[in-house]
Formats: sequence, C-alpha cells, structure tokens
Amino acid sequence: MKFSALVFLALFFGATTGLNAQYLDHMSKQLYQPSDLKKDIDLVQSTLEKEHPNLYLYISKKTLDFKFDSLRKTLDKPITPIALYIKLQRVISSIGDGHLTVEIDYSKFTPQDIVFLKKPSLQHPIYQFGYYVNGKRLFITKNLSADSTIGRGSEILSINNVPIAKLIDTLNSYITGDGYNTTYKRFLMNNAGLFAERYRFLFPEKVPLNISLQSSGSLREIKLEPRLEKGFDSIGGTPPPTTEYKKLTADSNIAYLKLRTFYNPPNFVGYQYIFDDIERRHLKTLIIDLRGNTGGEIFWAARILSHLFDTPKYIFRLPDEIKHQKRLYDNPKIKAWIDKISMSEYQMVYPYSFTFKGKVYLLIDGGSFSASGLLASNLKGQKNVTLVGEETGGSKNIWTAGVHKSVTLPHSQLLLKYGNIPAYFGDITNIDGRGVMPDVLINYQIEDYLAGKDLEMDWVMKDIEKNKLGKQL
Repeated sequence: MKFSALVFLALFFGATTGLNAQYLDHMSKQLYQPSDLKKDIDLVQSTLEKEHPNLYLYISKKTLDFKFDSLRKTLDKPITPIALYIKLQRVISSIGDGHLTVEIDYSKFTPQDIVFLKKPSLQHPIYQFGYYVNGKRLFITKNLSADSTIGRGSEILSINNVPIAKLIDTLNSYITGDGYNTTYKRFLMNNAGLFAERYRFLFPEKVPLNISLQSSGSLREIKLEPRLEKGFDSIGGTPPPTTEYKKLTADSNIAYLKLRTFYNPPNFVGYQYIFDDIERRHLKTLIIDLRGNTGGEIFWAARILSHLFDTPKYIFRLPDEIKHQKRLYDNPKIKAWIDKISMSEYQMVYPYSFTFKGKVYLLIDGGSFSASGLLASNLKGQKNVTLVGEETGGSKNIWTAGVHKSVTLPHSQLLLKYGNIPAYFGDITNIDGRGVMPDVLINYQIEDYLAGKDLEMDWVMKDIEKNKLGKQL
C-alpha cells in the first residue's frame, strides 16, 4: 500500500504511541552512527557513477563530488533514516534528473504501521492551509485553521520572518526535476502538496508559525498553533479514468481527448476506438489535454502519435545522430550504450489506418512530464499542431528513464530509484535542460485559479471561433 507523501509525512513525525509501528519506528526513531550512514551515501554515489549515463549532464563531476563530500561532513552525530532522507534529497535534486529519487519504502509498512497512521496525532501547523505557488508568491487556497476570517486568496508574505521568495527557492532545492526546469517543481508544490511537505522537512518542530499575510490590501499577523488531528483514512474516492473522450457539444465538430496518464489498466483497449469515432463523425478539430499527465509507459504515448503521423517515424534520436554530438558521445557510458545498441531496439511509430490531419490543440503544463513530454516534443513544430499552456515539466531533449531500478540502502533502508537508459528525442546539439515551450503561453493569476477558470480552453475556443469567422468572410 502506498500513501500520498503529504499524508505520510504529516504523520511520520507524529507523537509516540504505545503501538509497535515497526517500520515507522525504524525510520523516525532509530539512530544510526555516522559511519554507517556514510556507507549508505557511498553506495548512492557509486551506484550513480556506475549506472547513470547522464549523471553529469547538468552538474559537473567536481561539483557533485563536493556535494556528496559536504553531506558526509554534516554527519557528525547519530541521526535517523528520515533525517538522512532529507539531507540526501538536496544532493539528488541538484543532479537535474526528475526520474531519479530517494524514497521511503512503502512496501515495508506493517499492519502496526497502518494502525499507527490511523491514530490521531499532534500535527504540524503548516498543514492547516492549502497553498498555491505563483512565481515567487504564495497564496492560501484552503483554510483549515481555527481562524475563519482568513480568506482564500490571501497572500502569505513570510513565515517565521523568512520571506516567501527565499522560502520557495529553498524548498525547490529539495524537489527533483529535469535540468533547469521549474514548472514541474511548481506543479508538484501546487498539486501534490509538496510546499507543505518540504517545509516540514526543513522545519519539523511542532511550534507555532508566525505568518505575515496580505488580504484585500491590508496587512495582518497570525499565529498557527499545532493541533491534534485525525490520522490517515484509507477510504478514498474512485480515481478518474485514465482517458476521457467527448465531443464538446452535440452539434460541434470538435473532439476533446483528456490523457491523465500513460499508465493504463490491464483491460485498457487503446485509443483506436476514439480515432475510429473521429473518422466516422468527420471531426475537424482535436483538443488533446496533457495537463497534469506525469507520464507512464512510452508505448501508449507512441500509440497516440501513430494516430497523428502519416509517415513512419522514430520518436528517439538514432545512434548515428548521437555519435555526432561530441558532448554526449565523449561520455564513456553513453558511448558504450550507443555502440552496442541494436536498431531493433529503436521504436518506429507506424501510422494507424486512419491518421487525423485536422487542427490539433495540445494543452500542456508543468505536470506534462516524462512520456507526455516526449509526446509534446514530437508534436512540437507540426504545421497542424498548436501547443497551448506553459512549459512542460520534463526536458524537451533528453531524459534518463527506461526500466527503473532500485537499490535499498543497507542501513537507513531508504530506496534509491533511478533509470539507467538514456533517451534522446529533441535537439541534442542544444542541451539546455528546459521543457517543451508552448506556442501560446498562458499565465494564471490567483483570481483565475480560485475561480476555477480554464484559460487554456478559453483561448482554444476563441481561436476556433476566430478561424471559423475568418473562413466565412
């Protein structure tokens, strides 16, 4: 069973109970000697040096070695595995690989751990608000505190005298992402609760938070006290379907396709029925929504492309192309991989019997990561495709994924998870570490977010109407 990181960490440092919460006790209470935890760090570093082909794509070996050495030097007294987890996060995030993580091993949770998580415990006050990060600003989207006068949309200026801009920069350094991209980190802060979680990482003490607020032009100071809250509730709602397809209106020729993930269930029939229906109805416009799609199996992203390309195409750069990129091919690990790879391992996308040739609008945001970023990268520049939204979360050119491996660190029992297969699919002569840029940039303000507006869809519908009127003139 895997819990959301937000719920898990909200309870992870909870009050001690009489229960034998075995794995949680190990992670949060058992102290390990620095010599043992340094061995765990050594294993992380040596594994990445051996296995990770793009380890020094965005950080030099000298700088990364310095970060690992500095981390070892901070271990001057016994600490818990969760404390090492926090320290490792910052080093791992500096590498610039969104597929590389250090994680808690949720598979080790015991029945006693589950019972522990369900018990009420004293909660950190940071969880009494919902948050929306917009650039270097922070707004309240949900108020769960005892003070009902704090309205949605209030802006937090500082927490315990730390300015929010500085705090956001600090928390970002504890979140992994591709290259120099920031939209994926902001997506995780806003949609996976990572602002509160990472704050708790750095400031775990359950002490009152002094918060400076601005609301309706007025400044005020508030104090959030820790309080007793109920524990984890395993009863959740039914997740939405991975794929949603519909006509926007009964009399329109516009199709809308929402792809929430490329991890589809075993009984998933694929996308053929969707494009068969588009062909049968002679629909002229297709809106593909990749917002919040953090990836999955490349197979399914390639299947979408097979309905949009009318000639066979490789979705990755071929070995001969990589050999001519000195920065990559000079890397011994990449050279060894390229020299031994067979062309049969390269996936060719073959067109489906019907390929859509009408107008395509692709909606993207910082949550469009991994396989969905690959899809966006391959569609970028197509004459009939317009990308609307914000920069995708993953790199537009390169990532390291494939079949993920994991290594259990022997003392802390943390999991190091990483991909060891490099994928090159964009402009490999210009490795800039940014995502796929939209053709039409959409910026949200807090008022738009609170009102539940869909600015991307608003722009698309206006553009469709404008083009329709243009053809009538």
